[in-house]
Amino acid sequence: MATAKLPNLPKGKEFEEFIAAFLQTHGFFIERNIVDRQEEEVLELDVIASRYKPSEIPEYILFEMKSGEWGFGDIFKLKGWLEYLNIDRGCLVVQKPKSDFYRQIANSIDLDIVSIPDVDQAARFLDDYIDAEHVNQIDIATWRFSFWAERNLLKLLRNKKKSLKDRKSFKALERYYFLINNRIFFTRNIIKRAEKLYDAFRQFPHISAKVGNELVGNNFDDEHESIPQKIYSDTYYKCQLTDITISTFIEYRARLSIMKSAIDYKIYKSAGLEIKDHLKLRFGDHEIEISLLDILPDSFQNGLDIISKHIYFYLYPVFWQWFLWVFGGFILEDYKDQEYSILSQKTGIPVEYIDEAINAYELIFPRDEGWFMTSKHSNIKFLKLFPTPFLGIGANYRRLIYGNGDWDKLSLSGLYTKNDLIKWNNVLVELLTKDI
Repeated sequence: MATAKLPNLPKGKEFEEFIAAFLQTHGFFIERNIVDRQEEEVLELDVIASRYKPSEIPEYILFEMKSGEWGFGDIFKLKGWLEYLNIDRGCLVVQKPKSDFYRQIANSIDLDIVSIPDVDQAARFLDDYIDAEHVNQIDIATWRFSFWAERNLLKLLRNKKKSLKDRKSFKALERYYFLINNRIFFTRNIIKRAEKLYDAFRQFPHISAKVGNELVGNNFDDEHESIPQKIYSDTYYKCQLTDITISTFIEYRARLSIMKSAIDYKIYKSAGLEIKDHLKLRFGDHEIEISLLDILPDSFQNGLDIISKHIYFYLYPVFWQWFLWVFGGFILEDYKDQEYSILSQKTGIPVEYIDEAINAYELIFPRDEGWFMTSKHSNIKFLKLFPTPFLGIGANYRRLIYGNGDWDKLSLSGLYTKNDLIKWNNVLVELLTKDI
């Protein structure tokens, strides 16, 4: 079994991920590294944390992290970003403490400063935002590994785009990721944001199939609906780190962004807030008004209408962030009761409603034969075409929570269940330790 180790003293991006992990484990939906790039790069946001509550619009908090030097310029820059983004609450998280005068200045303009000189005591310093008495170190470590895997995947994408300039795959994937992670965030109208996200989704149909076909020498721009068998086998049976790993990650990120934006829209509407959700179109002397939601596919609208009647639908963004990027998009059937119990603890959705939360994905993104599958010899129910390093995140999480760190202590049925978990773990480690 391959292994990788987190740094003891996180700096730079690793410090940002370290703080984000604490927020992620305490009920926030986390968006990270958001770039506003217009004619020039306007800003880059470290973390936007959204907290969802019943019958309320989400609370948004902007976190900026500084592991090195910082000063008044960082305080006023953060205040300017809050005004620009129309976000009420902001926090500057630093490693190097300064005199209380800095905190007084920040407080005078409604900003908070959190100093974390000792990373081992981070939970205590963050207790205004998290429940410091109930910090789970396995969760913290797993989210940090998940963020690390994402960072390396995106770095791998950028490097391939530079070194393989004749390949269209990497340009398309980078563009797709930029749209769903950055460009859409700065679209102020909520329903317009959902529409733009779905439009980006439609711009890159079957992107993994296109990537896979270009890998075997076919034209990227041709119509492709399936990944070539060899590439599929290399990726999922041999667990090799192929370009499909990047494309499937971006596809799942896109669907999660669409889900969140659509649910946000429903929350704002149910709260009675004014939303410009209609568009006026003129045809000669006639003018008609259509709902922006009508631009989205009927299947998506119908699914959204159904899930918006679910009692805990407002927590689905948080649930799916956990299920994808910590649980690895799978349920270990031998531990199904424990799986549902843990998912309930982490996301706030009662155990009896976990199936409803899982089925929500099928409703708003309907797919022939469904999204989940089980193999003949592994007792695992998992999402189709899920990026293998994040299957590895989920595998390692089960090793820690059920096996106390030992694969042999897992009680598993199925001829290849344990082997599959270890293979997924190993491809994760390959990505984390790869010289990119």
